[in-house]
Parts: sequence; structure tokens; C-alpha cells
Amino acid sequence: MKRNLMSKVAAGLLASLQFASCTSYHAALPLVHAHRGGAALYPENTVEAMLRAVDLGVPVLELDLHVTRDSVPVVSHDACLSPLKALAPDGSRIMPGAGQGYAIWTMTLDSLQRFNVGSLPVADYPRRVNLPCRVPTLAELVDSVEQHVAAHGLPPVSYNVEIKSDPAKDSVLSPHYRTFADLCVRVLQEKVPADRLLVQCFDVRTLNYLHHRYPGLRLSYLVEGDSLDFDACMRRLDFVPQVFSPESRLLSVDVARRARGMGMELVPWTVDDRTETGRLQRLGVDAIITNAPDSLMRWLGYPTQPQ
Repeated sequence: MKRNLMSKVAAGLLASLQFASCTSYHAALPLVHAHRGGAALYPENTVEAMLRAVDLGVPVLELDLHVTRDSVPVVSHDACLSPLKALAPDGSRIMPGAGQGYAIWTMTLDSLQRFNVGSLPVADYPRRVNLPCRVPTLAELVDSVEQHVAAHGLPPVSYNVEIKSDPAKDSVLSPHYRTFADLCVRVLQEKVPADRLLVQCFDVRTLNYLHHRYPGLRLSYLVEGDSLDFDACMRRLDFVPQVFSPESRLLSVDVARRARGMGMELVPWTVDDRTETGRLQRLGVDAIITNAPDSLMRWLGYPTQPQ
């Protein structure tokens, strides 16, 4: 039993090193993950955001997945189109309170992509470029990034992909979690090399399922809350994932030490503050997820990329 656990930890460490070698230009620095493609700079989870992040030299693109009524994985954080983020096909505002009337799982891909999810300004991100964008499919987004990288001779990028399953959403705002996971992984395995892919989730049902169904998949355990009981948190899983990804403020020296002791990488989220960046760097985290990748790269000491 002990030998089996050590083998799993060793395999996870090997996979982690392979992932880092494909993404990091400076091994001593934490990898930068552009949260939703860099939500502070361009409309979140769009092709436009991802291409801008790639041009900045971001090594890892973070994105979220939902599924349409016709079973197509699409890139969106929200289960329903938001009146704060989306305009109707005729350019009018979505009515607040419509709720599940704009649920992605109830819409076909064709109807979903008629909405504009990039033109409305976001008060939290005054630097953001606002422009018409649509919700992309997962396949479309990866193809666009890979073609852009190849056309411009850029280093390959990696993908940190969140499957947005939740027990409260099953059969209401998303398919059953296993179906949800299978639909997403099918596209990911077709489009993204295994050494450039990390799949993350808050939903322990999905993580446990992915671990057993797709044993070669690198997995990241997302954690949030008012406080963190590390032991209770880890008991919810029946395996040790390659990555432990807590909300930044939950990552203490003790939690970092214990996660490291289990062979997990540390990838806190979502950090847009210079002071917190310094604290995490002193903790020796492996990567940081941020809405403002240009600022984070500057704070960490990444070389300036040509504009």
C-alpha cells in the first residue's frame, strides 16, 4: 500500500516536471496562469483574451467550461449569460432576473453564439479592452491559440481548464457530472497534448471520477471557503492530485508545507495584488492564477515582452 502511494506521488512529480518544461521560460519563477485569459485586460474566456495573453508571453491559459444543449463544451465561467456581461443578439440588454432563461445548458451552440459577451464595460477592470466577442467552443479556442502560436513562432502554451460541475447544477444547469466530464475530456484529449494540460475542479465527485476514468490526466483540486481544514479537505478525495489550488488567502505556511509533503504543486488563485504576490513567491508556490497577467509578470520579474 505504501509503495503504491509512493509510486503515485513519483508519477505525479514526473508529470509536473514535464508540464513545467513545456511552459516555463524561467524555472525559478512561478508560472503565470492568465485567469479566464486575463479578465482585467480583455473580455473573459474569449479567443481575443487568450490570444492577447499569448502575445504577452503568458505560459498558461486558465479557462472554464460549460456544455450547451447540443452537448458542445464551450468556454464560459457562468452557467447563465449575465446581464452584466452579455448583450442580446439585437444589441439590447439582457433583462435582469431572467435567470435560467439564459442558461447555457438550455441553449444550442448556434443560439448561444449570437450573444455579444465582450462589449459591456466591467467596473472592476478599467484597463480592459471592450469589443464584440462571442462565447467560443473549447475546440475553437484551442485551435485559435495553437494556430496563433505556430504562425508567430511563439513558445507552446499550456492550458489549465476548469470543469464547472456542481451537485446543485446536475440536470438543472449542466449534464450529470460524469457526462459533463466526459464531453470536456473528449475534446481536450483530441486537441491538447497531455503534457500541456491540467484539469481543475472544485467538485470532488468530478475529480474522483476523472482520476479513475482517465488515469493519465493531471488534476488540480480547487479549494475555497472562509477557512481551511487541510485534513478534512483531503479526505474528500480518494487520491492525491498533482496540484493543490486554494484561494490565495487560505494558503498558509503550514498548508503549503503539508501539501508539499504529499507531493502536490501549489497554484493559488486569484491574485491581482503586488503584496500578496510577494508573499506567495516567498512561500515558493509553483504558479499563480491572475486576472492581470501583465502586472503579475512584471512583479515576478519576467522579461518584458515586445508589444
